[in-house]
Amino acid sequence: MRRAATPILALSMLTLLTAQAHPPAGPRQPRPQPEAQRHHDQRHRDAPPVQPYRGPHDYRPGRRPPQLHRPPHFDHRDYRRNYRAERRYRMPRYVRPNGWYFHRWIFGDILPSIFWSRSYWIADYWRYGLPIPPAGYVWVRYGDDALLIDRRSGEILQVIYGIFY
Repeated sequence: MRRAATPILALSMLTLLTAQAHPPAGPRQPRPQPEAQRHHDQRHRDAPPVQPYRGPHDYRPGRRPPQLHRPPHFDHRDYRRNYRAERRYRMPRYVRPNGWYFHRWIFGDILPSIFWSRSYWIADYWRYGLPIPPAGYVWVRYGDDALLIDRRSGEILQVIYGIFY
């Protein structure tokens, strides 16, 4: 009797272990997200709608403004917007740093420092109808988009989507 029970017991234990190792297929449970990722996702869901960008109101695009007056003090609320360009401009091919993938930035995000280098700056912003940046801020190209960032912190103050092709 004991000899017959041992193989049956071993077989039932093996079946039980296999069933625990491979749970039945069903709806996949989402992986728990780190707190920073949840905060980031929530910020993008709560982002204000994208508005159309019609160009600067203080100079004509394509021509250097006669006075490049950069206000040292300005109201951030006047800039904090996400725009969609109504007019597009040709630029040389964009080359993203190795290992980086596309990300849709919104104002308030912090741009990684690798994108602050002068090779990404848009120094002739007036050719593309971008607003004159305040002192301490610079226009940066990110793919087809233009981002106005704080040169010290990388905080994005304004975004214009799809301005380049």
